[in-house]
Amino acid sequence: MRRPVLAWVFVALLLGCTEATVLRGGVEVPLSQAEALDFAAARRAAEGSDLDLARARLERFRRDFPRSARGDRALFLLAGVNERVGDLDGATAAWRELIERYPRSPWTPEARYRLAWNWRRGERVEFARRVLRETEFARAPDELRARIYRLLADLARDARDYPDSVRWLAYARRETATTEEALELDLELAELVEERLFDRELAEIVDEVPPGPPHDRILLELADRSLRRGDADAALEALARLPRRLRPAEDAHRERLLERARVERETEGRVLGVAVPLSGRYRDYGEAVLRGLVLGLEPFGDPPGPYLIHIRDTAGDPERAALAVRELALLGVSAIVGPLRSPAAVAAAPLAVEYRIPLLTLARQAVLPFLGQQVFRLGLTAADQARVLVAYAMEVRGRRTFAVLYPEDAYGREFKNVFWDEVEARGGEIVGVESYPPDAVDHQEPIRRLVGLYYVTPEEAELIQERDRLARRPLENTERLEDPNLAELPPHVDFDALFIPDAASQVGLILPQLRYYDVRDVLLLGPSGWNDPRLLEIAGSDARGAVFTDVFFPRSRYPAVQEFVGSYYEAFGAEPERLAAQAYDIAVLLRELLESAGTGSAEELRAELAATQSFAGVSGVTSLREGGGTRQALYLLTVRGNEIIEIEPLP
Repeated sequence: MRRPVLAWVFVALLLGCTEATVLRGGVEVPLSQAEALDFAAARRAAEGSDLDLARARLERFRRDFPRSARGDRALFLLAGVNERVGDLDGATAAWRELIERYPRSPWTPEARYRLAWNWRRGERVEFARRVLRETEFARAPDELRARIYRLLADLARDARDYPDSVRWLAYARRETATTEEALELDLELAELVEERLFDRELAEIVDEVPPGPPHDRILLELADRSLRRGDADAALEALARLPRRLRPAEDAHRERLLERARVERETEGRVLGVAVPLSGRYRDYGEAVLRGLVLGLEPFGDPPGPYLIHIRDTAGDPERAALAVRELALLGVSAIVGPLRSPAAVAAAPLAVEYRIPLLTLARQAVLPFLGQQVFRLGLTAADQARVLVAYAMEVRGRRTFAVLYPEDAYGREFKNVFWDEVEARGGEIVGVESYPPDAVDHQEPIRRLVGLYYVTPEEAELIQERDRLARRPLENTERLEDPNLAELPPHVDFDALFIPDAASQVGLILPQLRYYDVRDVLLLGPSGWNDPRLLEIAGSDARGAVFTDVFFPRSRYPAVQEFVGSYYEAFGAEPERLAAQAYDIAVLLRELLESAGTGSAEELRAELAATQSFAGVSGVTSLREGGGTRQALYLLTVRGNEIIEIEPLP
């Protein structure tokens, strides 16, 4: 009896395990087979162009088989179809359901990425960041993981969370597959690290970034910034954390930083740069600046001054000047002296601003201080000279009416304009303005226009000739010369001061021609270009009584000037010129500021320079302004006998 009972039990068990069947195409098939067939049809539809059919089949599959093992894949396909038809809400709902119901599905990382991408398009940045940060990165394929890191970096940047952006870009850089992509990421990382992150942020994220080029870039930047602050120890600590082997560019950068740190310790942070012409037509000017700087800093003294000077030749060229400033900045200088010419200074200024290094230029263009707070213009300006000359002419000599005779070039026009403005600002009057070609030798025509001799009738010309003939024997012809018809003839010198903004070699030709046209008893005024022995050599006695300005006068009565002149002559065997004196003053000012500040920080030095007031140097009293401009008290000079003398010191 036992064997038949066991058989019936076995049959009953078989009947209980029989799979249910459903109709598909008029044929009964097992339920599992129907599930596979329906999913395959839905997937083919999703891959085709009939998206309405695809959505209908996927939704029916989810209704018919709610507990299917293919449910996560069906949800992912449905989200994609919804996105393709423009139903972003439907796509978002499907991705969210997939993430919540199937957190460990292989499709979930991609769903998180797609959901975050859509939320970013809808400006829901924080929602996107949250859903993407919860990704199980180990479950994502390499290519998808790189895209997720990239999107996380972009989302962080959208939120202005630059440290987090650097962090995720570093991970994306680790996953990148091509050299082109790596280069693109390196450029973006460099911009963030160098431009966007504060020192504190860099120090905080350096341990959160995976090993590799981004991590090395952060350590190099930390070392560079430490050196800018004058902290060589912090720089060396950052450099010590770098791996032994680096890419060639980073390795070269490390070596430069190590050298800077060594110099920083030896010179206590007092590293300066010089960018002046040492070749070409402006070479003599650059050499004069170097001589003044060396005398002021005493790097070869006994004992030697604790200064290291890096020198670059600009050759007077703007492009070379910009390159020189970049090179000096990479060497970690605290300040740069130069360039000398305005075009070169304009080209170099953006680099000084970019690297946050004070640029002390001896160019004179008025626009320079407006190019950035790191730019300090120490060159002698037209405005400063006009201010001193007009003040002296009006307040000391009592002159009220002025004329201007200027060369028709940028230099002459600038001086003409600022002089005119200064005269009117002080209540004076400009009664005549004439110009001449810069290379002119004969200046009779503009002088004749200035005194009214250019536009005369033939009859007046005959009378003028007659008057001039009689004037050769004035005692014999006194009565005839008093004839009103002759007395009222030009020249009409209706100005009591004449300003000529030109060099001594040109002014020397003009002054005798003024005398020829009876321009006498007029106060002759000129800029610093008149302070030149050639003025006396060419003009002779016609230059007597002329008044002009300069920032330096080697025969000044000031003891400090005489001491400087003596030291300069002893060192170089020649009398110092203007640029050497100005460079000497710059050196002394920098030395005082660096020694009082106790640090070589370029930022601190810039602030100290901007706060400088009434610095008494051999080239005058100078005050610097926060905007980088200067105001200088100048020497006032005149010609007495056969020499140039000082009228009064620093009015």
